[in-house]
Amino acid sequence: MIKKLLPLACMLCLFMTAHAQEFKVPNYSFEKAADYETYEKDVVAATKWLVETPINSQKTKRIQVQQFLMKWLEGTPKITLNISTEIVTFIESPESFIIYMGGWASYCIENNDYKNDLQGNIRGIENVITFYDANRKEMGKIKAIERYKKLQKKGKLEKHLKSKL
Repeated sequence: MIKKLLPLACMLCLFMTAHAQEFKVPNYSFEKAADYETYEKDVVAATKWLVETPINSQKTKRIQVQQFLMKWLEGTPKITLNISTEIVTFIESPESFIIYMGGWASYCIENNDYKNDLQGNIRGIENVITFYDANRKEMGKIKAIERYKKLQKKGKLEKHLKSKL
């Protein structure tokens, strides 16, 4: 059974890698509040690209994508990330932190829900877990993320995050 699934798994990996590489950093300018709304779809795509692209590939582009995302997050008038140090316990991983913030912003944009701190945190942490799982070898073990993985596996992630808000 595993041999039959292996080609399918390989094709899926190739598709995900090819799809992840499609994102192009926009030529952005943030001068007024309306400018931020223009790039909302790009924020979602940038976050997805960061999660799906291996940490050690396309390093220059990765920096450009992170810079775009951070610049957008710093100025967007629609989203306020109420970041709790009780939730962001993986601060030693800047890569994970930006993915967390991008995940939160993506939740807000995709759901037109800009005030739901719980769901924003859940999406952010889920993105971090996905990214960490795919890059565990390169990142090393991060205990804080491992704890979140265990909570997610037990179906207790939401309850835990809610208790920290």
